[in-house]
Amino acid sequence: MEIIFLIGGALFLAYAGVLMLYYNIHSKEKKNRPQKLIAKGVMSHRRGVYEKAYAYFKIAYEYSEKNHDYYNMAEALYHIGLVCQEQNDVENARYFFEKAYQIYYENDEEGGIDKTQLSLNSLR
Repeated sequence: MEIIFLIGGALFLAYAGVLMLYYNIHSKEKKNRPQKLIAKGVMSHRRGVYEKAYAYFKIAYEYSEKNHDYYNMAEALYHIGLVCQEQNDVENARYFFEKAYQIYYENDEEGGIDKTQLSLNSLR
């Protein structure tokens, strides 16, 4: 049973690595890149493909962080929190919602503050 989890984890990491490599090499539209990644992550999340959604959000976060794009950093963290919440991982969901809230708050993004606060309250 443990070997199945190890193999599954290795495949997930390989898949995420391939996604990251693909987007680092082939993306030409750098300006809209985080929004497109987040949109793809949202679609994967809605389809119930949580590992793929997480990978898209993680890549969007890393790219946004590198470019000091705080709004999309917070959006990616918020959506990672939603993925964790959907999988009943309350501790990680709370962590990602709090990180997103902090960025939204520091940048006076009221819409983000409100939706993140609602998500945090729903965990309690």
